[in-house]
Amino acid sequence: MSKPSRARGGLPPATLRRIRDYIDSHLDQNIELESLAATAELSLYHFARTFKQSEGTTPHAFVLERRLARARELLVRTDLSLSEVAFAVGFADQSHFTRHFRKMVGVSPGQFRKL
Repeated sequence: MSKPSRARGGLPPATLRRIRDYIDSHLDQNIELESLAATAELSLYHFARTFKQSEGTTPHAFVLERRLARARELLVRTDLSLSEVAFAVGFADQSHFTRHFRKMVGVSPGQFRKL
């Protein structure tokens, strides 16, 4: 029996894993598209296009989703202040963090922590 064929286009699974690992280990830093493309060993345009084919979202939106997922973990598992959580996951300041968190999660980080 042959392997099921993979959809055409997109990043190879090993490259996608490398990109996800890079993002998760650098969430507290400014993650540039250039760095992601270099990690994938692709041009900027080709990387952005194939990443979206693979993940169904842009690299920027994916990084934002990963930051907010890590923030939710920190809010539940630590006593860090909201500004410390914001900086730990790479937001410029607490208001930037709160704005994106409320948009994606539906409640503010403070309200989320109390749930």
